[in-house]
Amino acid sequence: MTLDSTQDLFFLVLSIATGWVAVFVCWGLYEIAKILHQANAVVTETRDKLNRLEKAVMAIRERLESSVSYLGMLAEGGKSLLGLFHKREERRAKRSSRKKKTDEDEDDDDEDDL
Repeated sequence: MTLDSTQDLFFLVLSIATGWVAVFVCWGLYEIAKILHQANAVVTETRDKLNRLEKAVMAIRERLESSVSYLGMLAEGGKSLLGLFHKREERRAKRSSRKKKTDEDEDDDDEDDL
């Protein structure tokens, strides 16, 4: 290759510069593609985690709903059990008041005998 004129030198420098620009553009496109690929992976991973989180929340919700139905039954059972205890205490109170009354009546009869 001979450089006969300055125009030949200009074309040589222009071709080298064009080559470097092409290399730089290719490297830039590669980096952009790599960044986009990583962003896509992050979005996919985030979607997966959100789906798992949604499933976990739904499972917890279902468990709570079933627990709430059981709690209603337990509350009714507890209410009736407390009612039974209350009735039992009322009966005991009546018995003890009757017993006290009869004891007092007997004491009064004993005092009358004196």
